[in-house]
Amino acid sequence: MDGEMGRLRGEIDRVDTELVRLLNERLRLVDAIGAIKRERGLPVRDEAREAELLARIRAQAGENAAEAEAVYQMILLISQERQRHT
Repeated sequence: MDGEMGRLRGEIDRVDTELVRLLNERLRLVDAIGAIKRERGLPVRDEAREAELLARIRAQAGENAAEAEAVYQMILLISQERQRHT
């Protein structure tokens, strides 16, 4: 393997490790929010919150806004399903 490609792949591996750690942390928080919603009889989905989140993500992502939004759409779907079934 080419040295530069190997180095870059190593960096991707490091970022992936951090992404998984952060995803686990996010899902722990999603579970806690889901428990509060169930306790209070609130709906799983909060469309205003979703719109606010996606707008913030698009702004932060700049030229990668479409890709970041697609990833977060999936994260939102997973979060909602988790809140419905945990």
